[in-house]
Amino acid sequence: MSYQFNHVETFARKGAHKKKSSSRKRSMSEIRDEMIRAPHACPHVDAPREPEVLFGMHPRQAFALATERADTAVDKIGRKLRSDTPVVMVGVASWPVLVADIKADPAKQAEYTLWRSATIEWLQEQWGGKLECVVQHLDEPRPHLHYVVVPRLNSSRRLLIETVHPGVRAAAECKNAGGSPRQQKDAYVDAMIDLQDSYYERVAVRCGLTRLGPRRQRLTREEWVQQQRQATALAEAHAKLEWYKTKVKERATKFVNHRVAAANAEAEKKIETVEQHSLQRIEMLKQKAQEHITALRQKTTDLEGQLSAKEAIIAAQAQQLQLLMVVLEEHGINQKMTL
Repeated sequence: MSYQFNHVETFARKGAHKKKSSSRKRSMSEIRDEMIRAPHACPHVDAPREPEVLFGMHPRQAFALATERADTAVDKIGRKLRSDTPVVMVGVASWPVLVADIKADPAKQAEYTLWRSATIEWLQEQWGGKLECVVQHLDEPRPHLHYVVVPRLNSSRRLLIETVHPGVRAAAECKNAGGSPRQQKDAYVDAMIDLQDSYYERVAVRCGLTRLGPRRQRLTREEWVQQQRQATALAEAHAKLEWYKTKVKERATKFVNHRVAAANAEAEKKIETVEQHSLQRIEMLKQKAQEHITALRQKTTDLEGQLSAKEAIIAAQAQQLQLLMVVLEEHGINQKMTL
């Protein structure tokens, strides 16, 4: 195996002048065009292919978002942001195995897939919601990932690149604390070393990559081979650990599922018992209600019968009274007498 490669760089809408040179650095539109494989921007690629988006939005959208925020942003005294002010951070992480070998060997494909997933996971841990885009390029000899990190506007409409670039942030904090230019540079370097260390610990060591190459470490061929063996051993140890973790997780999941199933079964049994008791109670209440209704109907019928009988008696009495009044009138008795 080889050593890790993960590089980040900031870009502006317009490339700033290089030191002691009339040429300019690449702009964000130029790096965007290379990422999307615009015909004029990738002469180094024999057969350019559209990048595959693995996370977030398409690079066009990510750079458009950065441009929109930059157009809205102001500097510390409220002026429009200079066009050569860095407003986006772009990174590239590379895998050392040839694309052709990866496609031809399932084991190498699995190793690459592990590295790719671990890298994206690490990127999300580092930048969270500011990570807008991760794409994969397989049209060059070795596969690599490009990622785009866009800072957010703060409440004062400032677009601060130090919120996404650890080196710039460390240098700015050192400057604010009264550090000299040399100290600021050292703070920048230390922060970037910490970033590479983090990537090594969270990704590279799991995938059999070394932290540095032989030239940087000034190693002999034998020392470099030995270090690669150690890296491979570490990767195998991590793989075995991941396997054990997976097995433990599977067993835990199986145990939990069994307990949940048993609990669900017991709960369903209790629910059925409660439902049966409830149905029996409801039927009993329905029966009592029906009996009560029947009794009320019978009582109503009886009262209606009694009322009809009383009305008949009253009618007969009224008829007899009428006949009596006729008789009295025939005998000349005053009808207005008090009865």
